[in-house]
Amino acid sequence: MASTEAQVLSSLVYRIKKTIPLGCRLYVFDVDCSPDGFLCLSAINIGDYKTKSESILFTSPYGRYMAAGSSTDYYCTSVNSVFKVIVPSIFPKIKIWPVHDKKPNPECITNDGYTPQGITVRKTGDVLICLWNNEIGEKSLGKVISTNGILNIFTDKNHPLYVCPTYIAENGNGDICVSDVRAVVVTDAGGMLRFRYQGNSSSSNFDPYGICCDSSCNIIVADTKNDKIHVVDKDGQFLYHVIYHGIKMPRVLCIDRKNNLHVGEWHTDTINVIER
Repeated sequence: MASTEAQVLSSLVYRIKKTIPLGCRLYVFDVDCSPDGFLCLSAINIGDYKTKSESILFTSPYGRYMAAGSSTDYYCTSVNSVFKVIVPSIFPKIKIWPVHDKKPNPECITNDGYTPQGITVRKTGDVLICLWNNEIGEKSLGKVISTNGILNIFTDKNHPLYVCPTYIAENGNGDICVSDVRAVVVTDAGGMLRFRYQGNSSSSNFDPYGICCDSSCNIIVADTKNDKIHVVDKDGQFLYHVIYHGIKMPRVLCIDRKNNLHVGEWHTDTINVIER
């Protein structure tokens, strides 16, 4: 009984402010809000997408990661590159970062053989990219790089920082927040480890995917398999779970300037816009 009461007290009920219809059920893979509050969307079966919403500026048919740079410029990943996309074109215009190095540096982990995953645009305009080495189990490794070549984050005290980094967000304090296998890994702006958040219970099977940060520097992360959204503060302290009517497998998140949270569930025909 006490455990049940504690769970209830640790949750905050958000209301669904509006829903953005997709016209059919899609496996939503990534979303991001532009500075103007419009949405860019990536889904695996976007070929079935028929409804054109005024709220959605750009869709990716590839089921890849993406990020909004402005109301007209977007970035998306391919197998080995990141592209800049100019709306309203649906085709990548400018390749901005080849992921594979032609001349590996023997002094550090290189990008050779790594695949780009999560991507975000920093306030400076630089782009951060999660990379994964395509290995399974103990051989699985990840890193975070920046397109300006300054950041190459992969170890802490000679221990790997990431197993398979998926989604990434920059916090308002400059921290880099990454959802990894069973953990959210947070480093400072220079890549030094600050903390790992591994769920709010030792018995929980934490499964983080989409991640974003609000105006108070709280970190918000989708816990897909457990049908939860976790909110932790900038120092990794659990605050509460977000719940709303009908929540099921929240996969990706983004937040607009008014702190409205956009939630894309894994298999859905709408994007939910929720608020406290």
